[in-house]
Amino acid sequence: MKRYCILVLLLLKTFLCMAKSDVDIMSRLVDMGFENVRVGVEDNVVYAAFEDPVYRGTYRGFGIMLEQLSQYYLDAERFEIVVLDSKVPKVCVHASHVDSRWSLEADYEVENAMAILDNTDENGNSFGKIDVTIHPKVSIDNHRFDVLYEYAVAIAPSIETTLWRGSRITVQPVIPLIGGNLRKDNTLRYCRIGIADIEQEFMKGGRWSLKAAAGILYSNFMGANVEAGRQLTDALGLKLKVGYLGEAYVDNKGYHFVKPDRLTFLAKADYYERFSRLQVQLTAGRFVYGDYGGRMDVTRHFGDYAIGVYGVLTDGEHNAGFHFAIPMMGKRQKRNGRIRLRMPEYFNWEYSMVSNYRYANENMGREYTVRADENRSARYFQAEYIEQNLQRYLNGISR
Repeated sequence: MKRYCILVLLLLKTFLCMAKSDVDIMSRLVDMGFENVRVGVEDNVVYAAFEDPVYRGTYRGFGIMLEQLSQYYLDAERFEIVVLDSKVPKVCVHASHVDSRWSLEADYEVENAMAILDNTDENGNSFGKIDVTIHPKVSIDNHRFDVLYEYAVAIAPSIETTLWRGSRITVQPVIPLIGGNLRKDNTLRYCRIGIADIEQEFMKGGRWSLKAAAGILYSNFMGANVEAGRQLTDALGLKLKVGYLGEAYVDNKGYHFVKPDRLTFLAKADYYERFSRLQVQLTAGRFVYGDYGGRMDVTRHFGDYAIGVYGVLTDGEHNAGFHFAIPMMGKRQKRNGRIRLRMPEYFNWEYSMVSNYRYANENMGREYTVRADENRSARYFQAEYIEQNLQRYLNGISR
């Protein structure tokens, strides 16, 4: 009888220690800035899900999570970690720690981990928290003959919040600071609405995605947008983007809202080649102003930096240029309270050569965006890219 009592006490102690450990690690992760955190253990495998509003890039948060979890669960055979975006699962990392080295794989198989985590408590709820991000806007244009170039500098504070799963509400005014040599009818001279929309993700995450947005979209459009996507492999994804839009712009005569009358549809392919670290994007279809054509972007990723070139062929006209996304702030931005003020993770800019005046005058090859932080580094949930850079992070190469 005494032996049975001792055995029961030992089992009870082990259970209590494990429960305390789960609570302690979740509190620790929330204190570090992670949101929507879930942690569970089954068959000596640690499962976790998190949203990362603090650490720059889409892979660094994975590294911090694995380091923290491995310190609490010393005997774990494997770690299954899922990253979320507005509470929608995006990518799962399968990792094991053997002989002081990490072995890992990233893919879109999120269903198993999320099913196990459904029965666990969530900590650090992100619903209702407001992010105010100060985006700089810089424009340089040299197509005029009476001045060397036009220039404009503005700030565009985006105010964003999530009220339910998969939603994102964004309001972004654009406030000009410099632009003295712009024509009076140039939109860049005036305070205007960059984005005022609501976006909703409908799928449960993983390989399939389906989302819609409606409102004022960037730049100078209003209407609705629907995007459907499928990740064919861990490196290749396809997406169809359909929009029904009208113009919404400001000039020296005031604001103009044109009833939606433009149908745009674009098919997109995105491939990441890990050995050269090149991202190749192909776009084809009907652009916003009715011209049909295609665009090709080739971008080289250098950790947090992304630098690339592009070419456009549409309605018999061509254009080319370059773009980049470079880090703006430190690798970690502290965010506390209900309203969080911050700078964007990356500064994003694109130069257009404008090979002839018809291309510029008829607004050929134009697209629109529905979120303020759309670029090739922020929210780049590409499994091959995350796996490669996370491995480099855990090996101490890129911290």
